[in-house]
Amino acid sequence: MFSRLASRDAMLLRADAQWQPTAPLLRIEIMASGPFEGLRGIRAAVNRLQDSLVTAVRKGTLELRLTEVRRTCRHSTAWSTASVDPGADTTTWQCFVDAFASERERRKTMFVQAFRESLRNQVNHVVVFGDRFDDGVLFLGAAIRAFRRQGVRVSAFFLGDDFNSRNMYHLLAISTGGVFMRLSDSCNLDAVLPVITAFACGDRARLAALAPSAPEARALIAQIRRR
Repeated sequence: MFSRLASRDAMLLRADAQWQPTAPLLRIEIMASGPFEGLRGIRAAVNRLQDSLVTAVRKGTLELRLTEVRRTCRHSTAWSTASVDPGADTTTWQCFVDAFASERERRKTMFVQAFRESLRNQVNHVVVFGDRFDDGVLFLGAAIRAFRRQGVRVSAFFLGDDFNSRNMYHLLAISTGGVFMRLSDSCNLDAVLPVITAFACGDRARLAALAPSAPEARALIAQIRRR
């Protein structure tokens, strides 16, 4: 039997020296609503966050998407391996409207549809900026369960004064293994960008090497270490 397997006519397949194991694809979606006027209101910070993510993750293994959550619809870009400028005229947005929603429902934030689309697209991490969550406690609980089943983390950054909305953002983040922070303005966002980048990428070495001076960034790192 072995003599047959070792036939002189058998062709040997030469090993490919360039072969590398396929790294898993990481999908990160950045959402914004409310006082940020969509993603354009925090354009510079969002671009810096995307650039940091692209630099931190191995080329070809990261895809980014931007989503604006509005009261009447939501706008999303296509998935991209490079940064997408939310304020550029060349950026293409796709508008999604729930044709079956009532007039009352259309006055609310559209997180219901946005989160469902995130799950369908097999997102790994969602970073949310905003000040409202009108979709209700029942949907929030359903969204948390769905995210947990698929292992999706949601990090929420709240800018506002509404106590109930703040608690919803906090619950969404903590229950999915993400991080939560209340931001007073977009300047606070700049201080925590390196922390968000390292955490969203799952880069523990990068996270451990950070020694930020801003109190917001230090508080965020302390929150992550308590996980």
